[in-house]
Amino acid sequence: MTTVGGRQAPSHRDFSVAQRQSELRDRRWKLHAVKDITIEDGQPRITLQPLDGAGRWTSWTASEPLPLQADDLVFVRAQQMSYFNREACEPAVVEVEDARRAAAIAQKLITERDREHVLATVAAQVAAGDMTPDEMASVTVAVQAARTRGELADVLKVRVTDLKVAPPRPGDLWLLAIAFVLMVGATSAAEGGRSFLMMLPGLLLVATAVYRLNPGMERGPRVSFAVVAALVTICPAGVLGGAIQVEILHR
Repeated sequence: MTTVGGRQAPSHRDFSVAQRQSELRDRRWKLHAVKDITIEDGQPRITLQPLDGAGRWTSWTASEPLPLQADDLVFVRAQQMSYFNREACEPAVVEVEDARRAAAIAQKLITERDREHVLATVAAQVAAGDMTPDEMASVTVAVQAARTRGELADVLKVRVTDLKVAPPRPGDLWLLAIAFVLMVGATSAAEGGRSFLMMLPGLLLVATAVYRLNPGMERGPRVSFAVVAALVTICPAGVLGGAIQVEILHR
Protein backbone atom coordinates (compact mmCIF):
# COMPACT_ATOMS: atom_id res chain seq x y z
CA MET A 1 0.00 0.00 0.00
CA THR A 2 1.18 3.55 -0.68
CA THR A 3 1.23 6.08 2.14
CA VAL A 4 1.43 9.88 2.10
CA GLY A 5 4.65 10.99 0.43
CA GLY A 6 4.80 7.98 -1.85
CA ARG A 7 6.37 5.65 0.69
CA GLN A 8 5.54 1.97 0.69
CA ALA A 9 4.20 0.21 3.74
CA PRO A 10 2.91 -3.30 4.36
CA SER A 11 -0.81 -3.86 4.15
CA HIS A 12 -2.75 -4.02 7.38
CA ARG A 13 -4.74 -6.96 6.01
CA ASP A 14 -3.56 -10.52 6.27
CA PHE A 15 -4.16 -12.04 2.84
CA SER A 16 -2.83 -15.42 3.92
CA VAL A 17 -6.25 -16.25 5.30
CA ALA A 18 -8.00 -15.49 2.03
CA GLN A 19 -9.91 -18.50 0.81
CA ARG A 20 -10.22 -19.78 -2.72
CA GLN A 21 -13.45 -19.41 -4.57
CA SER A 22 -15.94 -22.02 -3.51
CA GLU A 23 -16.59 -24.95 -5.84
CA LEU A 24 -20.28 -24.33 -5.16
CA ARG A 25 -20.22 -20.87 -6.73
CA ASP A 26 -22.65 -20.21 -9.57
CA ARG A 27 -20.53 -20.49 -12.73
CA ARG A 28 -23.42 -19.31 -14.88
CA TRP A 29 -22.50 -15.71 -14.03
CA LYS A 30 -19.90 -14.60 -16.61
CA LEU A 31 -17.63 -11.63 -15.95
CA HIS A 32 -17.58 -8.81 -18.53
CA ALA A 33 -16.09 -5.33 -18.84
CA VAL A 34 -18.25 -2.43 -19.98
CA LYS A 35 -16.81 -1.03 -23.23
CA ASP A 36 -19.49 1.43 -24.35
CA ILE A 37 -22.91 2.76 -23.32
CA THR A 38 -25.28 4.47 -25.74
CA ILE A 39 -28.93 5.50 -25.56
CA GLU A 40 -31.24 4.14 -28.27
CA ASP A 41 -34.99 4.81 -28.22
CA GLY A 42 -34.70 5.98 -24.63
CA GLN A 43 -33.05 2.73 -23.50
CA PRO A 44 -29.39 2.22 -22.61
CA ARG A 45 -27.49 -0.15 -24.89
CA ILE A 46 -24.46 -1.61 -23.11
CA THR A 47 -21.59 -3.20 -25.05
CA LEU A 48 -19.66 -5.79 -23.04
CA GLN A 49 -16.38 -7.61 -23.54
CA PRO A 50 -15.99 -11.05 -21.88
CA LEU A 51 -12.92 -11.21 -19.66
CA ASP A 52 -12.39 -14.96 -19.97
CA GLY A 53 -11.18 -14.55 -23.54
CA ALA A 54 -14.02 -16.66 -24.94
CA GLY A 55 -16.79 -15.38 -27.16
CA ARG A 56 -17.34 -12.07 -28.91
CA TRP A 57 -18.52 -8.74 -27.63
CA THR A 58 -22.20 -8.64 -26.74
CA SER A 59 -24.76 -5.85 -26.56
CA TRP A 60 -27.54 -5.65 -24.00
CA THR A 61 -30.42 -3.24 -23.46
CA ALA A 62 -32.09 -2.34 -20.18
CA SER A 63 -35.47 -0.76 -19.55
CA GLU A 64 -33.94 2.20 -17.67
CA PRO A 65 -30.56 3.99 -17.38
CA LEU A 66 -27.97 2.21 -15.25
CA PRO A 67 -25.21 3.87 -13.16
CA LEU A 68 -22.44 2.26 -15.22
CA GLN A 69 -19.48 3.65 -17.10
CA ALA A 70 -16.70 2.36 -19.34
CA ASP A 71 -14.38 -0.26 -17.78
CA ASP A 72 -16.87 -1.17 -15.04
CA LEU A 73 -17.13 -4.88 -14.32
CA VAL A 74 -20.48 -6.65 -14.52
CA PHE A 75 -21.68 -10.23 -14.39
CA VAL A 76 -24.22 -11.59 -16.87
CA ARG A 77 -26.39 -14.70 -16.58
CA ALA A 78 -29.21 -15.48 -19.00
CA GLN A 79 -31.30 -12.26 -19.07
CA GLN A 80 -29.84 -10.74 -15.89
CA MET A 81 -26.95 -8.36 -15.20
CA SER A 82 -25.31 -7.94 -11.80
CA TYR A 83 -23.16 -4.92 -10.92
CA PHE A 84 -22.15 -2.76 -7.97
CA ASN A 85 -24.26 0.37 -7.69
CA ARG A 86 -21.93 3.16 -6.50
CA GLU A 87 -24.80 5.53 -5.77
CA ALA A 88 -26.56 3.11 -3.43
CA CYS A 89 -23.30 1.40 -2.33
CA GLU A 90 -24.82 -2.03 -2.81
CA PRO A 91 -24.93 -4.78 -5.45
CA ALA A 92 -27.82 -4.72 -7.90
CA VAL A 93 -29.38 -7.17 -10.36
CA VAL A 94 -31.44 -5.94 -13.31
CA GLU A 95 -33.26 -7.57 -16.20
CA VAL A 96 -31.55 -7.04 -19.56
CA GLU A 97 -32.16 -8.12 -23.14
CA ASP A 98 -29.73 -9.38 -25.76
CA ALA A 99 -29.77 -6.54 -28.29
CA ARG A 100 -28.66 -8.63 -31.29
CA ARG A 101 -31.16 -11.40 -30.60
CA ALA A 102 -33.95 -8.90 -29.94
CA ALA A 103 -33.21 -7.10 -33.22
CA ALA A 104 -33.34 -10.37 -35.16
CA ILE A 105 -36.65 -11.37 -33.55
CA ALA A 106 -38.15 -7.90 -34.06
CA GLN A 107 -37.72 -8.19 -37.84
CA LYS A 108 -39.67 -11.44 -38.12
CA LEU A 109 -43.06 -11.19 -39.80
CA ILE A 110 -46.22 -12.16 -37.96
CA THR A 111 -49.04 -14.27 -39.37
CA GLU A 112 -52.79 -14.12 -39.03
CA ARG A 113 -52.53 -17.00 -36.53
CA ASP A 114 -50.19 -14.83 -34.44
CA ARG A 115 -52.71 -11.99 -34.44
CA GLU A 116 -55.51 -14.35 -33.42
CA HIS A 117 -53.35 -15.78 -30.64
CA VAL A 118 -52.50 -12.31 -29.29
CA LEU A 119 -56.10 -11.09 -29.52
CA ALA A 120 -57.26 -14.16 -27.61
CA THR A 121 -54.78 -13.27 -24.87
CA VAL A 122 -56.08 -9.69 -24.82
CA ALA A 123 -59.67 -10.95 -24.55
CA ALA A 124 -58.64 -13.08 -21.58
CA GLN A 125 -57.19 -9.97 -19.92
CA VAL A 126 -60.48 -8.14 -20.43
CA ALA A 127 -62.38 -11.06 -18.92
CA ALA A 128 -60.05 -11.01 -15.93
CA GLY A 129 -60.55 -7.27 -15.47
CA ASP A 130 -56.94 -6.38 -16.31
CA MET A 131 -58.00 -4.37 -19.37
CA THR A 132 -61.07 -2.30 -20.23
CA PRO A 133 -63.13 -2.88 -23.41
CA ASP A 134 -62.04 0.55 -24.72
CA GLU A 135 -58.38 -0.36 -24.25
CA MET A 136 -59.02 -3.66 -25.98
CA ALA A 137 -60.54 -1.87 -28.96
CA SER A 138 -57.48 0.34 -29.44
CA VAL A 139 -55.11 -2.59 -28.95
CA THR A 140 -57.06 -4.67 -31.48
CA VAL A 141 -56.69 -1.98 -34.14
CA ALA A 142 -52.94 -1.70 -33.46
CA VAL A 143 -52.47 -5.49 -33.51
CA GLN A 144 -54.25 -5.75 -36.87
CA ALA A 145 -51.94 -3.04 -38.27
CA ALA A 146 -48.71 -4.63 -36.96
CA ARG A 147 -46.55 -6.48 -39.50
CA THR A 148 -43.50 -7.56 -37.48
CA ARG A 149 -42.90 -8.95 -34.02
CA GLY A 150 -41.18 -5.72 -33.04
CA GLU A 151 -44.29 -3.69 -33.87
CA LEU A 152 -46.47 -6.23 -32.07
CA ALA A 153 -44.27 -6.05 -28.95
CA ASP A 154 -44.52 -2.24 -28.98
CA VAL A 155 -48.32 -2.47 -29.10
CA LEU A 156 -48.43 -4.86 -26.14
CA LYS A 157 -45.67 -2.92 -24.30
CA VAL A 158 -43.55 -6.01 -23.71
CA ARG A 159 -40.01 -6.95 -24.63
CA VAL A 160 -39.83 -8.61 -28.01
CA THR A 161 -38.07 -11.62 -26.47
CA ASP A 162 -41.03 -12.07 -24.10
CA LEU A 163 -43.61 -11.88 -26.89
CA LYS A 164 -45.77 -15.01 -27.16
CA VAL A 165 -46.88 -15.81 -30.70
CA ALA A 166 -48.92 -18.73 -32.01
CA PRO A 167 -47.22 -22.10 -31.39
CA PRO A 168 -46.43 -24.42 -34.34
CA ARG A 169 -49.27 -26.54 -35.66
CA PRO A 170 -48.99 -30.13 -34.38
CA GLY A 171 -49.74 -31.33 -37.90
CA ASP A 172 -46.59 -29.66 -39.24
CA LEU A 173 -44.47 -31.35 -36.56
CA TRP A 174 -46.02 -34.72 -37.38
CA LEU A 175 -45.37 -34.09 -41.08
CA LEU A 176 -41.69 -33.47 -40.31
CA ALA A 177 -41.46 -36.66 -38.24
CA ILE A 178 -43.18 -38.77 -40.90
CA ALA A 179 -40.91 -37.34 -43.60
CA PHE A 180 -37.78 -38.25 -41.63
CA VAL A 181 -39.08 -41.81 -41.07
CA LEU A 182 -39.71 -42.16 -44.81
CA MET A 183 -36.15 -41.04 -45.56
CA VAL A 184 -34.71 -43.50 -43.04
CA GLY A 185 -36.84 -46.28 -44.52
CA ALA A 186 -35.67 -45.42 -48.04
CA THR A 187 -31.96 -45.59 -47.16
CA SER A 188 -32.42 -48.82 -45.19
CA ALA A 189 -34.12 -50.52 -48.16
CA ALA A 190 -31.82 -49.50 -51.01
CA GLU A 191 -28.26 -48.50 -51.81
CA GLY A 192 -26.56 -45.91 -54.00
CA GLY A 193 -28.62 -43.88 -56.43
CA ARG A 194 -31.80 -45.87 -55.77
CA SER A 195 -31.79 -44.84 -52.12
CA PHE A 196 -31.59 -41.17 -53.07
CA LEU A 197 -34.45 -41.50 -55.54
CA MET A 198 -36.54 -43.26 -52.90
CA MET A 199 -35.77 -40.41 -50.49
CA LEU A 200 -37.28 -37.76 -52.78
CA PRO A 201 -40.83 -37.98 -51.33
CA GLY A 202 -39.38 -37.64 -47.83
CA LEU A 203 -37.21 -34.70 -48.91
CA LEU A 204 -40.24 -32.96 -50.37
CA LEU A 205 -42.23 -33.49 -47.16
CA VAL A 206 -39.32 -32.20 -45.01
CA ALA A 207 -39.04 -29.04 -47.13
CA THR A 208 -42.80 -28.52 -46.91
CA ALA A 209 -42.85 -28.99 -43.12
CA VAL A 210 -39.90 -26.63 -42.57
CA TYR A 211 -41.51 -24.04 -44.84
CA ARG A 212 -44.76 -24.19 -42.86
CA LEU A 213 -42.95 -24.07 -39.51
CA ASN A 214 -41.24 -20.73 -40.33
CA PRO A 215 -44.01 -18.30 -41.30
CA GLY A 216 -42.08 -15.38 -39.80
CA MET A 217 -39.52 -15.37 -42.64
CA GLU A 218 -39.72 -13.61 -45.99
CA ARG A 219 -40.78 -15.87 -48.86
CA GLY A 220 -37.37 -16.07 -50.59
CA PRO A 221 -35.24 -16.86 -47.49
CA ARG A 222 -38.04 -19.14 -46.28
CA VAL A 223 -37.89 -21.29 -49.43
CA SER A 224 -34.07 -21.39 -49.33
CA PHE A 225 -34.06 -22.39 -45.67
CA ALA A 226 -36.61 -25.17 -46.32
CA VAL A 227 -34.53 -26.60 -49.19
CA VAL A 228 -31.26 -26.45 -47.21
CA ALA A 229 -32.91 -28.05 -44.16
CA ALA A 230 -34.25 -30.88 -46.33
CA LEU A 231 -30.81 -31.53 -47.83
CA VAL A 232 -29.16 -31.47 -44.39
CA THR A 233 -31.51 -34.19 -43.15
CA ILE A 234 -30.02 -36.56 -45.75
CA CYS A 235 -26.96 -37.09 -43.55
CA PRO A 236 -28.64 -38.23 -40.29
CA ALA A 237 -31.34 -40.13 -42.20
CA GLY A 238 -28.69 -41.85 -44.33
CA VAL A 239 -26.54 -42.80 -41.33
CA LEU A 240 -29.51 -44.18 -39.41
CA GLY A 241 -30.90 -46.00 -42.45
CA GLY A 242 -27.48 -47.49 -43.24
CA ALA A 243 -27.12 -48.72 -39.67
CA ILE A 244 -30.55 -50.37 -39.88
CA GLN A 245 -29.61 -51.98 -43.22
CA VAL A 246 -26.36 -53.37 -41.79
CA GLU A 247 -28.22 -54.78 -38.78
CA ILE A 248 -30.79 -56.45 -41.05
CA LEU A 249 -28.08 -58.01 -43.25
CA HIS A 250 -26.18 -59.14 -40.16
CA ARG A 251 -29.22 -60.94 -38.78
